[in-house]
Amino acid sequence: MNTSAPIQLLQVFNGGKPCGWLGQTPTSYWFHYSSNNPQQHWVSLLMPPTSNFYQQSELFPVFGQHTDRLNQLHLLNGTQLGALSFANPDNPVVTPPLRTPPLLRAGQTALIANPGGFQVRRPFADTLVHHPSCWPMVQHLQLSKKQIDPSNRLHALRWTQHVQHTNDWVQHPRPDLQPHQHQLYGFEAIHSVLNINLTQFNTLAKNRSKFAQVLQEVVRTFCKNPSAEMALLALLLRHLQLGYLNAYLVYEQATTQTAKQQPRVLGLEYLPGTPLP
Repeated sequence: MNTSAPIQLLQVFNGGKPCGWLGQTPTSYWFHYSSNNPQQHWVSLLMPPTSNFYQQSELFPVFGQHTDRLNQLHLLNGTQLGALSFANPDNPVVTPPLRTPPLLRAGQTALIANPGGFQVRRPFADTLVHHPSCWPMVQHLQLSKKQIDPSNRLHALRWTQHVQHTNDWVQHPRPDLQPHQHQLYGFEAIHSVLNINLTQFNTLAKNRSKFAQVLQEVVRTFCKNPSAEMALLALLLRHLQLGYLNAYLVYEQATTQTAKQQPRVLGLEYLPGTPLP
């Protein structure tokens, strides 16, 4: 196979298990769940498996959180947050996780497998690494967590309680990892939840009042502790507007034990981002 040829089809995995196929035609993108079971794991909060086929002109926001091309999506495999991963059926290569991060620029992050202790035996990256320039923002987030959520009820910013600043980077446990069962949560950027692309989201962010209203509606719709979530959101809103922070919705998939047909949203999460130009 010519590795430079555009990829037209990717197999999609959710939590390491095959869940469907993502394809591209000259005019559109499509996703097909591999099963007709409406209780299977969701790939996105806006793409429930009650319908097993989706098609639109642009790449679905849940897949396009980091790129707008299937080739790049495949190259990013294993380096993005969230339970979704991908394989090129014509070239199924599994890349082991990094033990140390690559050279990072300000605003960049990377996933590594923590080289210390028993974690080295895990077959996936369990640690999120940032450029050290984000440390003042991390300290601000630590204070915000203590101020708004001293009892630690919210999922948001729990990672700040375990963050470490080394000489070369800032690291902490990845916020989409269930710490006891070692399973990855769904981790969906807010613009994906809103079903808009990143450019549209950045345009929305320029209008502070409308931006706040939209994010508050996301909280009311999905989050189980809306009052506390809104208080933290209000404190961080300016940083979200300017791009210093990125917001995500974190959810865990329903299981046969829970007898639910939809994911259970744990709440919002915030990570350092790249300031908008």
